[in-house]
Amino acid sequence: MTSQSSVLVDFSSFRNVIDGNLRSSKILSQGINPSNKGKLWDVPVATAEDLDDAVKAAQQSFRSWSRVPWESRQKLISNLRDLLLQYQQELANILMLEGGKPIQFAALEVEHAANFLNFYATQEPLDEEIQDDEVLHMTLKFIPMGVVGAITPWNFPLVLSIAKVGAALVTGNCIIVKPSPFTPYTVLKFAEIAQHVLPAGVIQALHGDEKTGPLMTEHPGIAKISFTGSSSTGKLIMAAASKTLKSITLEMGGNSASIICPDVDIESVAKQVAIGSFFNSGQFCMASKRIYVHKDIYLQFLKAITAVVQSWKVGPASEQDVMLGPVQNDMQYKIVKSFFQDTIDNGYKFAIEGGPEGEDSYVIQPAIVDNPPDHSKIVAEETFGPIVPLLSWSSEEEVIARVNDTSSGLGGTVWSTDLQRAQRLGNQIEAGTIWINSSEKPLPQGYFSGHKESGVGGEWGRHGLYAYCNTQCMHIYK
Repeated sequence: MTSQSSVLVDFSSFRNVIDGNLRSSKILSQGINPSNKGKLWDVPVATAEDLDDAVKAAQQSFRSWSRVPWESRQKLISNLRDLLLQYQQELANILMLEGGKPIQFAALEVEHAANFLNFYATQEPLDEEIQDDEVLHMTLKFIPMGVVGAITPWNFPLVLSIAKVGAALVTGNCIIVKPSPFTPYTVLKFAEIAQHVLPAGVIQALHGDEKTGPLMTEHPGIAKISFTGSSSTGKLIMAAASKTLKSITLEMGGNSASIICPDVDIESVAKQVAIGSFFNSGQFCMASKRIYVHKDIYLQFLKAITAVVQSWKVGPASEQDVMLGPVQNDMQYKIVKSFFQDTIDNGYKFAIEGGPEGEDSYVIQPAIVDNPPDHSKIVAEETFGPIVPLLSWSSEEEVIARVNDTSSGLGGTVWSTDLQRAQRLGNQIEAGTIWINSSEKPLPQGYFSGHKESGVGGEWGRHGLYAYCNTQCMHIYK
């Protein structure tokens, strides 16, 4: 560890971080800039031996790190937050290039990541006293599990990784982060920066290929897997982790809905709902991917939200004043295109036609589909891109049934000036997080979990710290 003032970081080269050292590999890959399809920096692909070395280093460090007092770990996390913010602009620039995020939203992601570190640096220890009388003193201790494997996605690579890192570290675990192969750069650089604050082996990061995730989930030296990504991959992780009975936390996809009641301020709410649906070009697991508008205001709301979306500048992330950048990768680009094609093939009506912009980037102009049927692909499946259906509803019973007619249950929003009505509707949505009169704004202090196929367990918030702990109930008879 070094003093923060002496930290020098090279933002033009990237290595895996293993046992406090930067390590390359015989095999290199390159990420793709989705704004122009150009190749980014070389990045080494970790081997099975690299993973073994990382696990051994984490196990060795765990022996001492788990004994560091809670308050001392928090101080180091605070130092890490400060160092992260020292390099906010550099990390934001990398996020812009690898993630296709307009620079203002890339900088916001770094800020939100720092907010997670700040939250974990201010939480009290978890241990509880259950009984203390003349006969028995009973306590419930929450003890770290050991080595945590974090498998993180490409849509918000930095903040979703750091949310896991902060929770694991403050509870006394060591962590190995495997970022998405589409977006390895900011996570690797963060882990490199962290070596100047934390002991070797406490946080490590490996850029891998299709073999690395399965190796992590089956590795006997990893006690817990925390995963954020698709439901299909989450099911594979759950099956693989069962071989060693690992603890798992799975945060997976969603097909969340917004319910718009007829008493809202249409112009104001349309602006906020548009942000909630199209933020990060729709590549946001909690985004409102279905918008249900009461029939009495449907046409007015359609006109208002259409005007909002059409006012945005859409294009390469590096251009000034861009609101929506490209879809992040070719795989997702093709998935989103299939929703456009299905909408066209079935003759559904576009309020905004949108669609792919050209072959030189993964930019897709946003689209709104006007009242397609509930069985349509655009309604029934998660798009994870800038195309959203607007749907009409009449009764509360009807709209709740339609909103809940999905295998996912991650989030939802309700908009009404009648808070009792909004809460009544929100209470009936089968999802882990509900926002009333707000677009989707996840916060570090809010426990985050999914219902149905959107998740197993949960994290974030004080309650989320328990996901990184084993328990020990101590009975002391006097």
